[in-house]
Amino acid sequence: MTAAGGGFEFYGSERQLRRLHARFVRFLDDGPRDLPILDLGCGTGVFLELLRERGRCARGVEIAPEAIAECRRKGLDVTQADVLEFLLAQAEGSYAGTYCSHVIEHCDYDRACRLLEAAHRALATRARMIVVTPNPASLAVISEIFWLDPTHVRPYPRLLLERMMARAGFEVVAAGQVDTPGLPRRQLLRRLWLRLMLGSHYRGMNAFVVGAKTPGP
Repeated sequence: MTAAGGGFEFYGSERQLRRLHARFVRFLDDGPRDLPILDLGCGTGVFLELLRERGRCARGVEIAPEAIAECRRKGLDVTQADVLEFLLAQAEGSYAGTYCSHVIEHCDYDRACRLLEAAHRALATRARMIVVTPNPASLAVISEIFWLDPTHVRPYPRLLLERMMARAGFEVVAAGQVDTPGLPRRQLLRRLWLRLMLGSHYRGMNAFVVGAKTPGP
């Protein structure tokens, strides 16, 4: 799930992605029910399907034609566009939430800041934005997995991402790290051993930050 459409090639199957994305749906439950939720870099529409199952109106933005075709085959509302250009064209306060999974690492720092600022403007008051990205605090990610995707520009450590979201106007309400669920047992045993051996140097594969658009002064 990336702006380039290939993002989770090294992070798991669609079934695993569904279990991963399901962990974040609850953060958007309190958004306005009369506005759609926006999925930036929606890929093949896994998160959009989860929202549809919960009765939420949702819209996706994706650049890859093959991912767009799959979303439309599933009957999902998607637009083929660059995510930043799309956001800049939206009316202020027009979305009940934004999900941005494995997109920001495809942006340089300036573009990433502009993306967060544009997303903040497009959200309704009290709506939330969720950003999920490969976790550079994970030795497995930073030493190899991140670099397997040649469209990645740079990693975004969670603490940096929290500061960026705060500067964009968000109140950070949650942050953490999660592994991709459903890894084969042989990988789980290896990861457990490495975590015991390396401690804080072997973290979850995905970092996330949740920001809320609070009322103005």
